[in-house]
Amino acid sequence: MGFVTDWGSWSDYRALENPTVILPKGGDMPCALFYPADYSIGMANLGFHYIYRALREQGVAVERFFASPIRYRSVEKDTLLERFPLILGSVSYEADVPLFAKWLAEGGINPSRKARGPSNRSPVIGAGGAVTYINPLMLSGICDFIVLGDGVAQARYLVETARRGLPREKALAALAENRSIFVPSIHEAGRHLLDISKGDISGDYGRGTWTTPRAAFGNTLLLELQRGCARGCRFCTLPSCFGPARVRGVSLVKRDMMESGLEGGFAQIGLVTPEAGDYKDLDELLEFAERHGKGVSFASLRADGITERMMRAVLRAGRHSLTIAPETGDDGLRERCGKRFTNSRVIEALKMASQIGAKNAKLYFMTGLPGETDENIVSISRLCASARNETGLRITAAVSPFVPKPRTPWAGEEFAGEEKLKRAHSLLSKTLRGVAGVKLQVASIKEACMEYAISWAGAPASDFIAEAALNGNPYRALKGMVDKREVGSEFARLGLGGFPQ
Repeated sequence: MGFVTDWGSWSDYRALENPTVILPKGGDMPCALFYPADYSIGMANLGFHYIYRALREQGVAVERFFASPIRYRSVEKDTLLERFPLILGSVSYEADVPLFAKWLAEGGINPSRKARGPSNRSPVIGAGGAVTYINPLMLSGICDFIVLGDGVAQARYLVETARRGLPREKALAALAENRSIFVPSIHEAGRHLLDISKGDISGDYGRGTWTTPRAAFGNTLLLELQRGCARGCRFCTLPSCFGPARVRGVSLVKRDMMESGLEGGFAQIGLVTPEAGDYKDLDELLEFAERHGKGVSFASLRADGITERMMRAVLRAGRHSLTIAPETGDDGLRERCGKRFTNSRVIEALKMASQIGAKNAKLYFMTGLPGETDENIVSISRLCASARNETGLRITAAVSPFVPKPRTPWAGEEFAGEEKLKRAHSLLSKTLRGVAGVKLQVASIKEACMEYAISWAGAPASDFIAEAALNGNPYRALKGMVDKREVGSEFARLGLGGFPQ
């Protein structure tokens, strides 16, 4: 396959980037680090920032690539992809897997690991990222190796192995000696004891490597407060896949803010944490940010954890919208999901936000939940109507299908499927029709079906994704390849566990 590239330069993007850490220049090992989305999305992903920094600090000549707007030239130097013997994918979401395969194919690289074979003429393809905590098998048909869990923790081993200059197969064998590096060609037979790495977050890695106004959240300094989660939401991958809550101390977080150019450099801070309200020193951190004139953004907040100080910090950042996730409009179903707050508490939080100055609220819901009835679906409409009537806020009801994920308490539950989900969305649309001030925003059912299929992709399905990237759209056939028992058996063989048998 021949290499292709896009014309153009990243020079305008480079000019707007503000590094928050001093990194070594150059390096002795060219490496392409790819994020399978637009630049704006990748630059808002803290894990991508971390692994880039870790590789640079190991002396690797790593350069960034994105799916758009310029696909096959690096951000750093506009270097062509064909110059890199090592390509790493940072894969956060299930939908990123076929996008990674397609990007390789259209860049002149065979996305099928087996088709590439042991040839030293092809670049070595590796990957890491959030999906490896959940099901790394989905990448096994594409990648020569997959870093399980925390990639920063394995960066030194990866780089030291690569620097040994071993032939391809011996290099992969050396990588396979690390229990947190999955090498499909070696681990596809026999029993093994792999381990998903869950690193310490109390060290130097706690902030974004750059700020830029072209990131999805604007000129925002990303700060990590917590990884993993102490709550027990039954649908969520965070407690079961990412491990127990690991917290970064407030003194370290404040240090990261100060060292990143607190008096300038960035407009606001973005707190990266499953639930900001669980962070015990949040008030101290918000007071520190306020004292230095910085607003704060949160990805999402729990209705039972929102305080007036948190809401004022959001408004100070120039945002006039509150985002919370009730998941359902029925108190009983919400409790079965693992969220123990009521509709009354949701309305109370929205009233507080309105009184302080918020204008909009986005409420996240799911349809297709286990045991869901028509009455549960209609309860979403009732809650949104009540929220609008009692607070005056403009309400957006963002509705997504429930997708059972591996290694979660609800892994064994059924996926509702297209027919039931379409019916639920139709019922919601009907019951919200004519409700002034409430907008219904429905996620794609087709994309949810693909998310489900890729979440449960075993080795055969991953092979299929890689092969389909060369010759067409894999989605329709992929939907029929879900086999939870097969995936569970494969995880048991690899020593990772956590799947229904």
